[in-house]
Amino acid sequence: MTIRQTRIRNIEYHLASIPAGADFRVACELAEDAPAKMARAGFSADAQDGDTILPPIRGRVSRFNAEGSWVVRRHQPKEERYIRTVSWKWREYRGRGDYEEMEDFRDIYRMCYPREPVPAPTVEVTLVTIEGRRFIVSPVLANEAAHHGNARHTINLFLELFGECDLVTIGLQAFAPPAQRRVNWVILPPGEHPWDRVEDYIREIVRGMAERSSAVILDRATTISGYGPASVYQGVAGFSDYLAYDFPARGVVILESIRRDNALYVLGEDWIAASQRTKAEIINQNIHQGRIIHTEGWKERLAEVLG
Repeated sequence: MTIRQTRIRNIEYHLASIPAGADFRVACELAEDAPAKMARAGFSADAQDGDTILPPIRGRVSRFNAEGSWVVRRHQPKEERYIRTVSWKWREYRGRGDYEEMEDFRDIYRMCYPREPVPAPTVEVTLVTIEGRRFIVSPVLANEAAHHGNARHTINLFLELFGECDLVTIGLQAFAPPAQRRVNWVILPPGEHPWDRVEDYIREIVRGMAERSSAVILDRATTISGYGPASVYQGVAGFSDYLAYDFPARGVVILESIRRDNALYVLGEDWIAASQRTKAEIINQNIHQGRIIHTEGWKERLAEVLG
């Protein structure tokens, strides 16, 4: 059945035509507006069958899909929490009417209610072709009560991206999707000085940010690039807030967020395999070797890994 609306709530109604316990997919056919739909999903114009990607943030549903959310416990006492690091400038008196311009980075802490993270579903979408017709499809879902929450989220994700979707049972559609090839990462052009490309990319991302925040993000990237990565990978779509710095001589890859509040992750040398994992697997499971929060002393902790 085809669903055309902004958002669904009653999942049982929309799954009524699918046998209980049956597997199905959420699908959107690419017709005359194929380029626009592919762009909405985060695919490039030359994407191939089997390409799988985490959709970019287009609204509330896709943001939760890529980043997750928080549950604030307002009934509990407040606690001190690290918020961010800012660039701080001031004039320091040196005597005899002379002043010196000073600059430093300062960690900002605030009293906040405790909060618990709600993990991101990280539902990915895949390109497939069936009898000459091209589709963007979801992973396999199950019409079981325990999985209805995931099914509702996936349908709402497709509705936010495309405005419509179909529910296709595996039994009615006799096709086997091609092997997945995740395309969440693009390598920046390698060279003797990759920092120039990294800096241009980051400056575009932080455009419009306050200087006290953008300076922190640029400082972090400058610090990591100073160790001379062999290659730098740029995340795309739902990974667009990450850069991966490859240090093969040291056997590690540094996964760094361009967002000011996120931590830095240290991955092992098997980056090719790791890059084919989902975002939830890379960040939330035991794939990373270390996690460094950007509070005071983070550069020293990074030096222990790379120095």
